[in-house]
Amino acid sequence: MGHTCFWLKIGAIAVFCLLNIYLFVISCGISYQYAMAQEQIRFREQMPTMDSWVNSPFGKLKSYLFNVTNGAEFLSGRDSKIKLQQIGPIVYKITGYNNVLNRTESSVTYRKHRYRHIEFVPEESVSPDILNKTIVQFNSFLMGAAAKYSQIPFTSMGFNALTLGEQVFMPGSVYYFLWEFTRPALELFGKMMPLATNCGTLYNALKEKKEVYTVNIGNEPGMDNFFRIQNLNGELKIEERVKDNPRNLDESCPIYVANTLDNSLYPPFLTRNASLNILATESCRVLPLRYQRDQVHDGMNAYRFALLQANETAPTCMDTTYGVKLPRGMFDVSKCVINDAPSAFSMPHFYGSSYDWRQHFEGLDPNAEQHEPFVLLEPTMGIPINEKYRFQSNTPLPDFNNYSNKLAKLSNMIVPIFWYEFDMDHLPGYVLHMMRFNVNWLPRLQPYLMALQLLCALWCLLSLARRCSRSHSYGQLYRKLCGAPDVQLETILNPKPQHEPKLNTELALK
Repeated sequence: MGHTCFWLKIGAIAVFCLLNIYLFVISCGISYQYAMAQEQIRFREQMPTMDSWVNSPFGKLKSYLFNVTNGAEFLSGRDSKIKLQQIGPIVYKITGYNNVLNRTESSVTYRKHRYRHIEFVPEESVSPDILNKTIVQFNSFLMGAAAKYSQIPFTSMGFNALTLGEQVFMPGSVYYFLWEFTRPALELFGKMMPLATNCGTLYNALKEKKEVYTVNIGNEPGMDNFFRIQNLNGELKIEERVKDNPRNLDESCPIYVANTLDNSLYPPFLTRNASLNILATESCRVLPLRYQRDQVHDGMNAYRFALLQANETAPTCMDTTYGVKLPRGMFDVSKCVINDAPSAFSMPHFYGSSYDWRQHFEGLDPNAEQHEPFVLLEPTMGIPINEKYRFQSNTPLPDFNNYSNKLAKLSNMIVPIFWYEFDMDHLPGYVLHMMRFNVNWLPRLQPYLMALQLLCALWCLLSLARRCSRSHSYGQLYRKLCGAPDVQLETILNPKPQHEPKLNTELALK
């Protein structure tokens, strides 16, 4: 029994020794951060980031409407400009869901449900009862329909007759404009042609869309290609742009989805000049991310990338909306909105646009701090840690001289309808802790862990040598290995006393 136990100990120590030697040798040739990134791009369910990704996007959707405060004065000619008052934020909590449909070693197919859960947040809105507040807005149905059919000859007379009862500036509750914007004339048109009759901004913006992505994962496509899109809904182009719109759809048009990203995860070890393009389904286009600066968020260093640039010229396939040439800083989204209505996106308050809004409006205050869209990426792991996704929906209007006087006053304006900001929530604590460990601590720990592996290996070798040599201590092992002589101490008892007892007694008596 003792013999068997001895060899079991020898075997266990030998295995532990070989394991530490192996780990030390491997550690000399790899980075622990890189090894962690390899596990991350395999995209296994056990990874902490997986649960966070499944229940994404998550954050706050903040909507802003424009209240017209002088509609009657403008139509009567007393005021030459339209006075706008921003109403908002109107805040909704948003939680999405990514449903994995298929997974292989090199790809994953999933369906994105962006707005699985929507909840109004009164305490974070401009006022708790903001949805019941009455405001005056542009009649977006009237303006959009007039702009859409303005290029068709002889339509103005019939249009004027059908929309005789429609007002240019409409009073209504905030909830009405966001969720239940219906008009009698629109319902009449809907009976004659296939049209959606609810033009509520959030009702249409938050509608479920089919978004089935196939993206790269695993080591086979490579780390730089992690989570890059292979196709969307089985297509390589954005379907809404291709349908009924063959104009200028060459390779310069940003509608090709291959190798773009869905803005949920990015490749690890990003550089400041990395080629990053995200698929913005809300605007039916691909947006290039452009590095701006380094920034600290939640105690982590990040790269800030802008989604749009000031005075950016739109691609040729997106620079015109129903015959209206768009100013710099805007691009056409008419194929992405309800009823293909004339529409263009810009940054909020026309920030970064060449459109001279001061000719037509008062009350806007464009600035980068509040109106520039951006995303913050932690570069080592490629995970977004903050995001301000900001866009304004506008209706570009042509010359309305053939229409009624009330519409003619709006000729050649670009009318702001509303703008929104998706504000990403803080990442879950367990994800942040993992990121901080991987980014800040793992590179510092690697030398100490390697030293510990080496020490453990040396200790195992010495322990094996001691046990195999049947030495009772490491000192004895040393003497055996070095050939040092053993010093033996011998105790000899002297039978003859050193002093006479009698003599000692006599001395004591004296």
